[in-house]
Amino acid sequence: MPSANSYPSSPGPEFEAFLDKSKTLEGARLAEAIPKSYFEPQAWRGLAGFFISYALYIGAIVGVAYAPHWGFYIPLYIVAGLGGWGLHCIAHDCGHNSFSRNKKLNIAIGHLSLLPLLYPFYSWKHVHNLHHFHTNNLELDTDWRPIPRDMYKRMSFGQRFVYMGTRTWLFWAGTINYWIVSGFRPGFFPKKDMRTDVKRSIAFVVLASIVYFSALIYFTGIAGFFLLFFAPWIAIHTWFSVTTLMHHTSADIPFLTSEHWTPNASRMLVTTDYRYPKWLLFLTHNISIHTAHHVAPVVPFYNLQKAQIALKQAYPGMIREKDFSFGDLLWVIKNCHFYDLDSGYYKDSAEQRAVVNGGANSVANT
Repeated sequence: MPSANSYPSSPGPEFEAFLDKSKTLEGARLAEAIPKSYFEPQAWRGLAGFFISYALYIGAIVGVAYAPHWGFYIPLYIVAGLGGWGLHCIAHDCGHNSFSRNKKLNIAIGHLSLLPLLYPFYSWKHVHNLHHFHTNNLELDTDWRPIPRDMYKRMSFGQRFVYMGTRTWLFWAGTINYWIVSGFRPGFFPKKDMRTDVKRSIAFVVLASIVYFSALIYFTGIAGFFLLFFAPWIAIHTWFSVTTLMHHTSADIPFLTSEHWTPNASRMLVTTDYRYPKWLLFLTHNISIHTAHHVAPVVPFYNLQKAQIALKQAYPGMIREKDFSFGDLLWVIKNCHFYDLDSGYYKDSAEQRAVVNGGANSVANT
């Protein structure tokens, strides 16, 4: 990865403006803008979200099992994916201990919530915390981190296939790649207690998988395994990949070397909060209200809207918000591929330059 003292080598006015905005946040205690009452979890509300998402997931799978025609499969898989993604969002709160004050309950619900993804809870939790500690740090972030084009050219064919594929036609499989890299590899984690946690989570997932898959294949055959587990698993990862890709990826959001990276800027300035329809916001447990979450991860999902309002009042013009559109998703997977060593943003083009120069102004202050 490039030296922290060298890049971007030719920062433009948009990068300098970002650094100026970043400096205004230095030393600020961002979370203090959020009323303390918003930090208090109510376990019953978290459990309600847990049961709603599991009902959506299981209901859609039952629908597939009894569907009178294969034409029902796709919409049912979309619903199953939404239910499974909602469960991930519940596990997200469990991982940040914002689900409840009872850590044992958080761990139990976190493990159960990630079963449809076959994601060992502690594997996900420890990797996700690395993302929070290093959001959009070019050298250290674990999520959707871009690389320079020259580095890409030096990669093996397999590495290039995964990198470019998951940013274009395989964008829906981006989180599958992260699952492969860290989900079942205790040695991936640097601390002994992390590795111990991960081994326990892996044992739980393996045991649950043996029991469930044995019963599923016994009663429904191999076809049942693919129709009732594997296809919904892909659908969940599609929701997972699209949501996380769009959180911090845009032509006008820089990735920063450690020289320029600051904690407060990583919490406030490098996230796009996409406005969802109310029903989707409800079923995804406010996951798209992501700036408030980065500022204060211990705020429960049902208080994030109020926390976001408080932050916008305290720091006007700092939070990026816009309506979600599939056009934005298509634009990102078409254009946002490589880190540009000169500008500090995704690889520049005439179209992207216009977005960099004007895009930030169009989404801030909304």
